[in-house]
Amino acid sequence: MNEPIERIICRIESNFKSVPMDLTYDSWKQSIPAEPGWYLIETNTPIEELKSVGPPQYPAHINIPKAIDNVSALISVGAAIKQSGNNHYVVYNGEAQNLKSRAREHVRGHRKTFCLGLANYPALREYGWRFCYVPVSSCEDVGSDDKSLRLFFEQVWRATYGWPILCKR
Repeated sequence: MNEPIERIICRIESNFKSVPMDLTYDSWKQSIPAEPGWYLIETNTPIEELKSVGPPQYPAHINIPKAIDNVSALISVGAAIKQSGNNHYVVYNGEAQNLKSRAREHVRGHRKTFCLGLANYPALREYGWRFCYVPVSSCEDVGSDDKSLRLFFEQVWRATYGWPILCKR
């Protein structure tokens, strides 16, 4: 990686593909590759609606209202990503060894999996959700698939674009 990190992150950003998520049926994730990469979850769900969904069905799942409370300081200083009007905004970003599996987990995760478990919140089905992803293989200048490299670029993305309100760390 001899190239400035800013150029690499811009290239990663420009390679993202977007798939509308369906919180009821699983066929939406068929086009997502089962390979390593980065992903974003976008929604047009207002933050007040997200705050009101209640605790998760399973202890391992992300507690959406608590996650938002935990980033309240970032929200107050403008470091968190906020919705503009009724538009979609990024509420979660991450890296995964298997993008397709991670997409499924965020909708219907196993009770012991750290994920959003979006299908467990009927109120969220009224809003639009998108899974945006970029496989490592589509970014030649990133190099090989390496967990630490994926984590690094996940964090660089957050530093560049802001903290997604449902991310814990």
